[in-house]
Amino acid sequence: MSKIVVVGGGAAGLELVTRLGRSFGRKAKHEIVLVEPSSHHYWKPRLHEIAAGTFDAELDAVSYLQHSACNDYQYIQASMAGLDRAAKTLQLRDTRGLEFLMQYDYLVIAVGAVSNDFKTPGVSEHCLFLDSSEQAQSAWQQINPLLSMEGKHRISIVGAGATGVELAAELAKVSDKLKRYRHGAELEITLIEASERVLPAGPACMSEKVQKALSKQGITVRTNTRVQRAEEGKLVTAEGESITADVQVWAAGIKCAEWLTQLDGLETNRLNQLKVGANLQSTLDSRIFVLGDSAECPQPDGSFVPPRAQAANQAAGHLAQQFKRLLKGKAMKPFIFNDGGMVIAVGHDYAVGALMNDKVVLKGRFVRNLYDTIFRLHQRVLFGWGRVTALVVLKRIKCALNPYYKGNLS
Repeated sequence: MSKIVVVGGGAAGLELVTRLGRSFGRKAKHEIVLVEPSSHHYWKPRLHEIAAGTFDAELDAVSYLQHSACNDYQYIQASMAGLDRAAKTLQLRDTRGLEFLMQYDYLVIAVGAVSNDFKTPGVSEHCLFLDSSEQAQSAWQQINPLLSMEGKHRISIVGAGATGVELAAELAKVSDKLKRYRHGAELEITLIEASERVLPAGPACMSEKVQKALSKQGITVRTNTRVQRAEEGKLVTAEGESITADVQVWAAGIKCAEWLTQLDGLETNRLNQLKVGANLQSTLDSRIFVLGDSAECPQPDGSFVPPRAQAANQAAGHLAQQFKRLLKGKAMKPFIFNDGGMVIAVGHDYAVGALMNDKVVLKGRFVRNLYDTIFRLHQRVLFGWGRVTALVVLKRIKCALNPYYKGNLS
């Protein structure tokens, strides 16, 4: 019997232990363990909804404790603090700060990435981040009081990638709903991007449609604007201009946590990603695998797997199959990412997508339904179609009966 330990319960990690638990745990063939400091799983592409107060945690959050019991893997609420590759031992730290050791036969690191502040002065002290559900909830706790007070309130978002665009659009939708409730609060949202267009990593034709949609929602989009430093209540640009705000959110760029560079000599790149081979094994240790945004995974054409949710989902499904081969003594196959396109939510009922290698760009409610379907496919892996169907029905009933904005307006 082998012990497979997965560190990180994001999209990739949770899908992997779900598949492995069903394949091996129920038959007691191998021991599957998930190490994750949080108590609940939230799909990372929807963290902006938590920050905007529109996420339905009752239906869409996943309890690791309950899920592990239903899918035959063990859940340990702790974070990774160190690694001894020779002894095949993990050093873990629980929620009380106590450290302990755990043995493994195979280790999978799937801890994801965080926002890159590019060492910009003042950002860590004066800006909010959306790298975890805890940070998103903290952002909501600061935004919610603004929505309860009459008058105009300013929110600045730095970074017009997927997270920044989706957060800006979601907040604009919330502000518009408040007007329909005849409530006096109004948000003035400014989206700041250092590049010449929004979604700089996406196709230009998609960026144009997204920027038009943002402008129609009353969002001020500032491209070619580089933030030099952040201060209390304002951002200072490279030109010396001050952009004031009640809340400042940093969503520019990605990197991995610094502690990944200190894992017993494992190779990392300049973004702190762990280097792996084509089969997702680390370059220096064949018993250690890396998934998702925390991996620098090469592709046959010389490129690397992009840091997207769909790449993490595909890698999790691939590695689950390869573990079956590995544990039977068979050779593993390389991971080839199949780019299904890019879909960006621009509000709760509108989205823009680039499909077929960016040859087709679509927009509207249909594309928003496609965006939601991607999330439901993730849930399908976790629960199966029966429960997903029930969740969809319950969600529609709740949307029909409850207001869009979940805050207390009384």
